Amino acid sequence: MNKDCVIVVTSCFKYRDVLNKFEFFFQKYWSDCPFEVWLSIDKTIDSEFKYDKIIVSDNPQNLLRMRAIEFSTPYVIMMQDDHWLINDVDTKKILQCIEFAKKYDCGTLRLLRDPITNDVFSSSEELYIYNPGAAYRISARGGLWNTQYLELFINKYIDLWEMERFGNDFANSLPQKVLATKYRVLPIIDAVHKGKYEDFAAFLLDANNIDLDREVLSAKEKCVAAFKATVLNMNPSLITKIQSFFNIGYKPKYKKIKGCKNGR
Repeated sequence: MNKDCVIVVTSCFKYRDVLNKFEFFFQKYWSDCPFEVWLSIDKTIDSEFKYDKIIVSDNPQNLLRMRAIEFSTPYVIMMQDDHWLINDVDTKKILQCIEFAKKYDCGTLRLLRDPITNDVFSSSEELYIYNPGAAYRISARGGLWNTQYLELFINKYIDLWEMERFGNDFANSLPQKVLATKYRVLPIIDAVHKGKYEDFAAFLLDANNIDLDREVLSAKEKCVAAFKATVLNMNPSLITKIQSFFNIGYKPKYKKIKGCKNGR
């Protein structure tokens, strides 16, 4: 096993059906994964997937659960249970990204450029940069993290949503760079939104002869999501600052409802 990096998957018991699909696509598209795969979860589950380690903590928020992890590698690829692979992973490119992260002292090197940044860092290496002040500079999606850098966020915030919303200012105070690959080196999609499957996730399951076990987003829900995305894209930095200042859409208030999407 490669000793430079570990993959940590975050999930919760109520999303074990989504996790099961994650495991299916992970095995299908990254069969030669050279890293240990660990699961951080709130309850023990039965799984046919051969995790190298399962860390169980009953905390309702995912970053609080991750405080129970004793990391042993200098880098971490953090994935969530609804981050499904949709294509083969080129392990050589992942290993190259670890070398880039070392070379450029990255706090996190995003393995997909989402949200888009057009600020080129190295054209020859196809690397882009999220400069201080960029909206969603810190993201839980598809990131290769310096472990010590990640632990700063784990110890400061209680869940990934809070880290994404409020972590930018904290990241701006740190010296490490936040870079991104031009293309999806880690080819993932977000399969679930507000507890329901996105259309593409439903199509993916159908193409693999897997039955739906959750609802698919309705046309109304997709329109609302598209409208919000359109507003955000008008001026991402300004909109996220307004959201943070007025605490708009702060998700912890929903954590007591059935399920644990926002805290897994």
